[in-house]
Amino acid sequence: MNPPNELIFLIDRAKEIAGSDYKLARLLGITGQKLSDLRHGRKNAQPEDYALFASVAGLDPVAEMTRAMLRKHEGTKKGDLLMRALGKSSLAIGAAIASAGAHASAIFSTPAHDLAAWMLTALSTMYIM
Repeated sequence: MNPPNELIFLIDRAKEIAGSDYKLARLLGITGQKLSDLRHGRKNAQPEDYALFASVAGLDPVAEMTRAMLRKHEGTKKGDLLMRALGKSSLAIGAAIASAGAHASAIFSTPAHDLAAWMLTALSTMYIM
């Protein structure tokens, strides 16, 4: 099983910061074997793993954990409920996204189930800038 590209990116970026796989594993309190298993898809990374890798990599751990959680539950009733819940709470910060170059009309014309993913992508883009 191949791991998601997002996970490989996070692991590689965190490794660059940490200096090596060994140092990254020690920093995260996991074994080198578990890191290797995650990288090569022998074990599934949990959303909290994404958050930890993102934190070391200098990225937004909350956004990465949320995206991983949404991917984990994609296509399920729970996933749909999470998308709706995150979409509603994200509307409160729509003005910030609009000022970052997003079109306000896209916020209100996007179906609720796509809104959370769209807004998380926009937020992570703002964070990286």
